[in-house]
Amino acid sequence: MFSLFATPLGWLMKGCYKLIGNYGLALLLFTLITRLLMLPLSIKQQKSTARMSMIQPELEKLKKKYGKNQEKLNEETMALYQKHGVNPMASCLPMLISMLILFSMIPVIYGPMTYVSDVDKDTITKANNTISMVAAVSQDIKNNDTTMAKLLAEKGSYDEVKKVIVNEDDKNYKNTYKLFGYDKDDDEEDKKERENLWKDLVAIFEKHPDIDVFITNPEYISQNLVVSRPELATFDFVDETKANAQYQDILPDAVVDYAKSFKYEFFGLSLGAIPTFNSWLAVIPFASFVLQLIATLLSTYYNKKNNPAQHMGMGMKIMFLALPLFSLWIAFEYPAGLGLYWIYSSLFAVVQTVFLNILYSPAKIRAQVEAEMEKNKERRKNGKKSFMERAIEMQQEQRGEKPKRYSDDDDDDDDDGSDDKDGSKKLSKQELKEQQRRKLNEARKRMAEKYGDEYTEE
Repeated sequence: MFSLFATPLGWLMKGCYKLIGNYGLALLLFTLITRLLMLPLSIKQQKSTARMSMIQPELEKLKKKYGKNQEKLNEETMALYQKHGVNPMASCLPMLISMLILFSMIPVIYGPMTYVSDVDKDTITKANNTISMVAAVSQDIKNNDTTMAKLLAEKGSYDEVKKVIVNEDDKNYKNTYKLFGYDKDDDEEDKKERENLWKDLVAIFEKHPDIDVFITNPEYISQNLVVSRPELATFDFVDETKANAQYQDILPDAVVDYAKSFKYEFFGLSLGAIPTFNSWLAVIPFASFVLQLIATLLSTYYNKKNNPAQHMGMGMKIMFLALPLFSLWIAFEYPAGLGLYWIYSSLFAVVQTVFLNILYSPAKIRAQVEAEMEKNKERRKNGKKSFMERAIEMQQEQRGEKPKRYSDDDDDDDDDGSDDKDGSKKLSKQELKEQQRRKLNEARKRMAEKYGDEYTEE
């Protein structure tokens, strides 16, 4: 699912990179654009939160009054939400979209050339497969405390080496067998493809006899990326500041040329590497943790300020630390680019929280609510009903009650179970039973008339 959303995000990221020419700065522009696109939702969320805090005392009254009657409590709560224009789900959507963007950015961070470059995607896939193949075979060889050069010296030819490392019974070369093994169910086309793959591997080792030593050396190549995320290892192959560049000719020229020109860094730090505690990249996870903590503290401060009566429950206390800790974890688990995106996102969240709380303070929201309530009065005079009003009336009808006409001047404290303000009266159990019996008889009568049967009222 996230890969589906990664494509349009990749287009946006591609535009940002072409405009700026540096991936770290392009991420900043990307975050700004996505935040601006989400601003209308964030404003709606802020308004809803302010409205919710405004009606909190009335909600507490309803809970005390109808605490034992959940159905009636839900109905009265919906009416209260309708009266003040509150959408209780408004705060969830921006958070869900933020999480969707975050996880959809993972493929874009992992595949910068796939999503940002103009290089043919099949050419990029071929380069990725080449790196993965060499890395898998080399790692199996290293795990057996040998090298390809030693195996070749011992066996005399690559055909004889193949008999050793492509061996179903030798579990020490399980990754190599998975690549080049021939199962009985393989058809001729599969076998031919595997033979060509082996020929490509041999050609690489003939050109670079020690490439297995190079690719399994963590000083040159990030081992947690080289097999699972080979596209990021491409930048290690073309790094001319090290000896790595001598192996770049195993990759297509188009990939090499683009990787050399691609600025996948931020202040000299590679955004394709996964941060570790003993590297400078560790600054990114800790910075993301601190900024997310500040954003959470700021949000909590304004919630408390705008609604002093609200208490922080256990769930809220857990969430208070959950997001900062999650940002710390994800920044250490994924390439540094994702952690940098989280830093930018948290930074914008801090600015946005201050801005929206100034622009949409409870006092300003109260004035807006009062103006909207005046408009609602005019709307009701014209006989127009909102979706929530129709839902409330349906609930009342299902209970056998005459629909109550909610007005903006209703006071729940006046509802003591006597006649409603429009003169309707709640039915007793006996009256409700009689009403249901009449409805059932009417339905039976209609069915009898439709099919020509004789009808007798019970």
